[in-house]
Formats: sequence, structure tokens, C-alpha cells
Amino acid sequence: MARTSKKNQSALDTRVKRQSAKMYSVGIYARLSVDSDERKNESIETQVEIVKEFIGRQKDMVLYDTYTDLGRTGTNFEREGFERMMRDVRMRKIDCIIVKDLSRFGRNHIETGNYIEKIFPFMGVRFIAVTDNFDSMNISGQNETLSVNLKNLVNEMYAKDIAVKVKSSRKAKWEQGSYTGGIPPYGYRAGWIGDKKCLFVEEITSDVVKKIFDLFLSGKNMREIAAWLYEKRIARPSEYHKTGQIYCQDKEKLLEWPRGTVKMILTNPVYMGCLVQGRTCGKDYMMRERHDIDSEDWSVKEHTHEPIVSEETFFEAAGRFEKMSVYCNKDGFSKAVPLDEDIFADVLYCGACGSKMKRNIAIKELKKGRVRAYGYNCPMHTRMDHLKCEGKNITLYALTDIVKKAISQEFSLSAMRPKELVESNNREAEALKEGWNRQIFDCEKKLEEIRKLGSEQYLKYRMGEMEEEGFKKAKEENDKRIESLRQKSAAVTDRLRRMDSETIRKNHFLRTLVKGNEKSELTAEVVRTLIERIEVYPDHRVRVIFAFKRKDVLTGKGDI
Repeated sequence: MARTSKKNQSALDTRVKRQSAKMYSVGIYARLSVDSDERKNESIETQVEIVKEFIGRQKDMVLYDTYTDLGRTGTNFEREGFERMMRDVRMRKIDCIIVKDLSRFGRNHIETGNYIEKIFPFMGVRFIAVTDNFDSMNISGQNETLSVNLKNLVNEMYAKDIAVKVKSSRKAKWEQGSYTGGIPPYGYRAGWIGDKKCLFVEEITSDVVKKIFDLFLSGKNMREIAAWLYEKRIARPSEYHKTGQIYCQDKEKLLEWPRGTVKMILTNPVYMGCLVQGRTCGKDYMMRERHDIDSEDWSVKEHTHEPIVSEETFFEAAGRFEKMSVYCNKDGFSKAVPLDEDIFADVLYCGACGSKMKRNIAIKELKKGRVRAYGYNCPMHTRMDHLKCEGKNITLYALTDIVKKAISQEFSLSAMRPKELVESNNREAEALKEGWNRQIFDCEKKLEEIRKLGSEQYLKYRMGEMEEEGFKKAKEENDKRIESLRQKSAAVTDRLRRMDSETIRKNHFLRTLVKGNEKSELTAEVVRTLIERIEVYPDHRVRVIFAFKRKDVLTGKGDI
């Protein structure tokens, strides 16, 4: 087991003893990434043991809890153990965080420095890194802060270098036909042949995969296939990977298969013996979020393992998906008649289970031609397991009528005059415009700073103070930031441009509602302004929670 040097131990212990008699409630944080090059002495158990030994030598510390993240990268802070620790910090359960070293806390030098220098001091939390001999209560000056920032920067550069190596290593293994994923796809198990990781067909789960293809090609849809799986008490893939049980036991609660999981099986080329790389793209070292890649850009390696279904079966299923897509378009109707805006998006919930209600769309044939009919339903209503909800559907027409009457009633009870409503709405609009103008000004200021920085970097490059590769990389980063700021500025400018017309429409709506005219158009902007939440209950009752008080329009909260 790795140990802290006696010199560092003595120095840190001495500084800790100089603290006041305050008793600290300590949270230990330990992290281990999936990096195969991690040293053995970086194990979770080793990190925790080193910190516990340190705490044991202190008289003003008591351990509250240990927080760990296994297999999580240090380049971002979206980690379950870390977030649980921060919840306890906010609840004042711990006021001291101790890690083995700074790299275990994080490898993003900007975010790590932000926590150590700003967030923790603001929240009154002491931070200690044992082997780095760092204690936030004993920062002697600028040199020590610089040293910590340098260590964080080195940790980040190490993480970036490792990410490139891991990516190259995985690509080389994949090209040799080795499986480079994590949990094997449902229907397969992973095993080694020499230094090559391969997929092998599992007898029973592969039969389930074959049955899914058979049911789909016989005409069943995703819901009907999920119903068959539920009837046979077949556990979902996620549950199977946890428990190893293919069938759910009688005393256990059975969860239905998500339709997305069924579709994923029917569209995954792995089941015809192919390994696919690049179906999703991860973050380009903290520059973008993970996102899907078009199938035309996938890298496919054929005949790497035993198939579960034939190529003919797989492509027949793909053909049916294509026909379903064409059918859903209703002979081009979807393109000819665009979707109406969902004015109740983000405010409509099921009163029975609390789930956000889903908009459904039907195409109806009328004398005047095809039209879209909109309604809302609770997504949990169609479930077959214990999570099934009794929530009911509601049409857009009925919901809109109820909401208009509720708004009209609320304003009539508040005795608000049209002039007061319009003035309040105008004040809110001006406040929004002022904020947006500040955002545009900030964008322009940052753009000017980036252009100035770019000019300085160019001069350094021309004078030989900066390498060509470094200059090109810096220029690429500057261009990305400039493009991002331009897009943000353009989006805010567009909102400013539309603000006046939206304010006029909203004022007209408010005037007509107060006068008792419920035939005025209800828009998404009005809903977002006036309503915080709408709940639909199974007994045909609708609850509207307003974003204002009767005596204080457009501020606070109300309920009807």
C-alpha cells in the first residue's frame, strides 16, 4: 500500500493541529477511472485507507461518510458519488472534504480550481489533499495557489493524453475483430481468446432475440412485442445484466420492456455478426456532449462473431422499418402540413402519478381533407407492470377551453383592470429586453477580447515566441468560441426582434380575457408567462397552478 512521505505527513499534521478547537464532520472522497494505466496504489480501498489514517491522527475530525466513484472519469463532475457528497454539503452534514490527492478529486483544472478556490470557501467547507500536502485552511500565499493550479493543469493534461491513447488502442483492437464495448449486447456473452475479446452466443437469451425478430416480421409492433415479453415474464436486459436471471421470479416485480429497447435490438447490426464502431460520438475532451452518429458514418466490421439472425432477416426487418416510416408520413402529409407548436409543453403533468404528459397526434379524414388532431395522455397509462397509471387522455380542444376559463376566472376574481395588466406585461417585457441587451453587449465584449487575444498570439507566432502547432490549436479554439458567441448573440437578437410583436399579442389576449371573451387565441408565450403547472386527474378534474398571485400579477404563485 502506498504511503504519504513522513515529511509531508509531519508538515500537514502540524498545520492541521494549529487549527481552532472546531470539530469537523469529514467526508472522504475517492475516485477510480476506467483507465487501465492507473497505478495499483490508486485503488478505492487504498485511497480511503490513506485518508482514514490521516483522520485518525487528528483530534478535531470525525468521519461522517465515504463517497466513491468507480469507473468515472475525472474530466467532469457529473458523478453519482460526488453529487451525493455535494448534497450532504448543502445540507450541512459535512464541512470538510478529504481526498488522497488532487487528481482523485478531478482532472479538469478549471472546474477543480473553481471548487477549491470559490465554491468550498463560500460554503464554509475545508478541503484537504493528503499526499499533495494541501489544506485550504492553510494557503500561505500566491506561490502555493500557483502550485495547486499547476498540479491541476498537469492532471488535466495527463487525462487528455490518456484519452487519446485509449481511443487509439480501442480502434486498433476493433480493427483486429476484438469487442471493445462494455456490457455485451443482450443475447451474447463476452470472453477471451488469447488477447482478443470476443462475443459468444448465449443459448436462452439469443432465443429471445430471435423471437423478437420473428414477432416483428410477423406484423407485431413494438408495444405488442413488449406485451409478449411481459406475458412470458422475461426480464429486461438491464435487469438480466444485474441479476443474471432471464425470467422474473413470481415474488419479484416485473418491469415491462421499453419499446426503445425492442427497437434497438431490431436495428443493431451486432445480431448479424458485425461489430460497429462510432454509433455515438463522445465528448471531444470537454468540448461537446455525446451524440448519435448517422448510420452512413458508422464503421462496420463484418463476420467477427457468430450471428443470431441471418443477414436476410436483419435487412427484412430494416425494410419494414422503412415502410413504417413512409406509412406514418401519410403520403407526404407530414411535410405538407407542419406540426402546430405545443403550447402546453413543459407545464402539463398527470395528476395521478406526476409524469409529464405526452402529446399524441392523429390524422383524421374530414370533408375538407386531412387534418391533425392533438391530445395528451399520461405515458405511464399504457404500461403493463406495477407502474401503470390510471391517468386519462384529454384533447387539446378541451384542455385549452378549461385553461382559458381558469385564466378568465382568476383575473375576474382579482378585479384587475386591463390597463394594469398591460402595464405589468409591458414592464416584464422591458425587463426581459434589458437583460437580453446586456447579453448581447457581453457577447460583443467577449468577441473583442478573443479577437485581441488572437492578434497577440499571431504576433508571438511571427516573432518566434510561439510554435506553429500551438498557434494553430489556439486559433481553432478561438474560432470555436467566436462561433459559439455569434450563435448566442444571433439567438438573443432574434428574441429581441420578436419580443414587441409577442408583447402586443399577449396584451390583446389579456384584454379580451378580462372582458370575458374566451375566444381569444391562447399561445405558448401566454401559457409560459401565466401558468406554472397544469395537472390532469382521472376524474376529469384539471388543476391550474398560476405563476402569479391575485393581488400581484405576474409574480409569486397562485392556485385554482
